[in-house]
Amino acid sequence: MWGCATEKETACNYITDYYPTIYKADIEYMTGNYNKAFDLYQDAFNSCEAKNTATYNELSNFTESSAVLKKYDITYEYAKKLILQGEELNSFENNFSFQEFLLSDQGKKFIAEYDSLRQEYIENADLELRDELIAMRSADQMYRFQNSGHSSKQDSIDKLHEERLIEIFESMGYPTDEIVGPRTMEYQVDVGLLLLHTDDSVRMNYFVPKVKEFVKEGTAPPRTLGTMIDQYYLYNEEPQIYGTYGAQDGGYANMIDDLKKVDSNRISIGLPPLELEEKKDSLIKVKYDFL
Repeated sequence: MWGCATEKETACNYITDYYPTIYKADIEYMTGNYNKAFDLYQDAFNSCEAKNTATYNELSNFTESSAVLKKYDITYEYAKKLILQGEELNSFENNFSFQEFLLSDQGKKFIAEYDSLRQEYIENADLELRDELIAMRSADQMYRFQNSGHSSKQDSIDKLHEERLIEIFESMGYPTDEIVGPRTMEYQVDVGLLLLHTDDSVRMNYFVPKVKEFVKEGTAPPRTLGTMIDQYYLYNEEPQIYGTYGAQDGGYANMIDDLKKVDSNRISIGLPPLELEEKKDSLIKVKYDFL
């Protein structure tokens, strides 16, 4: 069954009930306001089952915040959730924020249970599908940037991928971390990239409505939906409507002029307003010393 895990959460719509709070929590986390971040994350998780959305990593950040605040009972519970989504023990061991937790009674219990949790993840994950999607990503790039003589080969590959993605979406939904492993694994699964190379008509009439439902259910990231639509408009020489593509010289690639409308569009699919997105980008530049 798609959607939230408990009876309390069956009415959860991640676009309206979850992401607006997650984006605020993310800013607090990035500025080191762990108490505020913890409270906001907890509010969101009380509305919907916790996820680990690409680029926001809210489940990981909440678990880390709880460790910093020495709420080790919570750290223990949520660290187990991360292992069941494919995270490995070394990601905790290599993070300074978890050092005291791992030395605590709860941390020692977590370490003792790690092997069985890891085995449970492996048994429940579809690692064959993971390998297939990694191979599809590699094939997606095989001829894309070579001379035009290979365009028919790439078109044939794109069509096969499109058909396979439809099969996957219809049979199991959007491939989540629980199914194919987290982005922190050695080779990333990137379904969003494959969706950008689907036929225009199929994309707008099948994939866009389908992915929007997945976003509502919390299985697909909002940015995947936004980039699918914005790229369609940009490639057809029309302005983007969500602001998911930047320009090479800074700012945004061709975008509608009404910024309030852009924000309204973004919020309607679960993305943060431009101001919050730009604030996050600024914090990342400072944190990682980007120019």
